[in-house]
Amino acid sequence: MDFRRIEMIFIAIFIALDIYLFASLKGSQTITSTAITSGSQTSQIMKALKDDQISVKKLSKRRMDGYYLASRQKDQTLLETASAKLTGQTVSFDKARMTLTSELDKPLTYKKGNQSLAVAAFMKEPDNVIQAEDYRYSHALSSDQQVVYVQKVPGGQIMDEHGQLIFILEDGQISHYTQTYTNKIQVLREKESTKVTAQDAVIDLYTDSEIPNNSRIMWVKLGYSALLDANSSTVYVPAWQVAIENKNSKSVVVKRISAFTGALMKNRSEI
Repeated sequence: MDFRRIEMIFIAIFIALDIYLFASLKGSQTITSTAITSGSQTSQIMKALKDDQISVKKLSKRRMDGYYLASRQKDQTLLETASAKLTGQTVSFDKARMTLTSELDKPLTYKKGNQSLAVAAFMKEPDNVIQAEDYRYSHALSSDQQVVYVQKVPGGQIMDEHGQLIFILEDGQISHYTQTYTNKIQVLREKESTKVTAQDAVIDLYTDSEIPNNSRIMWVKLGYSALLDANSSTVYVPAWQVAIENKNSKSVVVKRISAFTGALMKNRSEI
């Protein structure tokens, strides 16, 4: 292994990351992080949320810890190469989106309310799911239409499209799933405290007009999301995932706020 080359790659990532963060801070002087707003300002904003018919439960003001993580894009071949070992299913792989799709030869059956148990049993069997042990069940992301697992990483879990296992529910059966997986994750920096709390994240979204009137904050979770691509590598940071439900249509969107800077992060489909 060429350790000198790996060292140079990560030095380049550091430089790109520092440039990105500097540019973000310099170019976003109009974005004032609510992490430094006064108590009275916070109270006024929370009252404004209520006036706009935005329902939200008590939010944590606790600062968390997290890492800058990175993975090299050329290392993301595990799903494609290991898919040949899967049994009882027909598999395809989308190289552009790095996504594996599996059609089960024999669909899983489940009783209403027990779908997560059926999936858990399926995942315990060898050769059913690649790297099954690296995922954990996400109650927040799961619904009546899907069972979602998220990939475990140092200091937490990936909560965007780069590390998810999604089983689709259809009339008491599960006939297919999709999977993404981030391989060979490296820690770029020592663990550091986040500057943005769960409450800050919701306030940031509201003041930036990202939360519509007559909506509900369903949950706020901390998980890793992709920040940027640099030197053929992807950098991940802890981000607050905020699920917003429209009270009329019942549609749900998840917005992401960097827990380090308070900046809005786009989903992969929006980039």
